[in-house]
Amino acid sequence: MATKRQLKKNISLVCGDLAAELLLAAHVSANVDREKVHEIVRQIAALQEGARTKCTFWFDKTPRDFAENLSEYKKARRQYFKAAYKQLRQEFGQKAVAIVKEMNSLIPAEARKAIQ
Repeated sequence: MATKRQLKKNISLVCGDLAAELLLAAHVSANVDREKVHEIVRQIAALQEGARTKCTFWFDKTPRDFAENLSEYKKARRQYFKAAYKQLRQEFGQKAVAIVKEMNSLIPAEARKAIQ
């Protein structure tokens, strides 16, 4: 990960693309349940807000806790952030896949072909 700012931008881009694809597909197909489309857009917005909120976390140790060696502190801190970001990416990916499956079930097959 380059920066937290870049991660938040990427989350926003992914969620924006999901919403745009859904709205485009709903516009192309006339027989789509509009209420369900609005519900999925709300889910996408909640996913974006939740993921962006979870991007900020702190390492609960200080260099004093590693009095013998500062490099041990840095190593532990690096491992903590690596694991935390990995978990964030996993959760975001799982929720995004679930939303995409809902989107696919909502859009009829002929509308999916028209978009491709």
